[in-house]
Amino acid sequence: RSARTEYGHCEEVVRRIALARFDVAFTLRHDRRTVFTLRACTTQAEREQRLAALCGSPFLENAVALDASASGMRLSGWVTRPTFSRAQADQQYFFVNGRAVRDRVVTHAVRQAYRDVLYGDRHPAYVLYFELDPTQVDVNVHPAKSEVRFRESRQVHDFLFHALHRALAELRPAPTPSATADRFEAQAAIVAADARPIVQHPLWT
Repeated sequence: RSARTEYGHCEEVVRRIALARFDVAFTLRHDRRTVFTLRACTTQAEREQRLAALCGSPFLENAVALDASASGMRLSGWVTRPTFSRAQADQQYFFVNGRAVRDRVVTHAVRQAYRDVLYGDRHPAYVLYFELDPTQVDVNVHPAKSEVRFRESRQVHDFLFHALHRALAELRPAPTPSATADRFEAQAAIVAADARPIVQHPLWT
């Protein structure tokens, strides 16, 4: 492949490692110039500075931090608002116990969480860290160690989905009092005219 393509792969490897290890300093040089220098991070502000350096300022500006735990599992990191969706899945970083992986269970859980707020062929952007008991995940299912197999995949899927769904739900603005009143008046008019009960969408309850 071309030198430019190979360099792109190398830069992506360094980016993934730098996102996995905020406690380590990194310097990337190419063609006798410094591409970036990252200092070791000890505070949340420093981690966010590194996030902006590696994923871009727009990512950080549209990102929301999350931290959820349940049943011995923990999900933390950043997810971006649906308005920051992308045409391709090029800003999706998921780490399992510190290892960058791509997993179908994870991908499906994320897509399901964004299902009601992301349309068409758009892709969400995120940097997420998933921690669980090492005995509950098999890391030896791919030669490059880029895939894993969860022993309780359904439990993992449900935890990830609910944690992300709650984080995204908090981003939705609450309806104004007037808007709420208008909605109830409209519903009442429909009931009076149609003489049938209204079945509300679950997200409205």
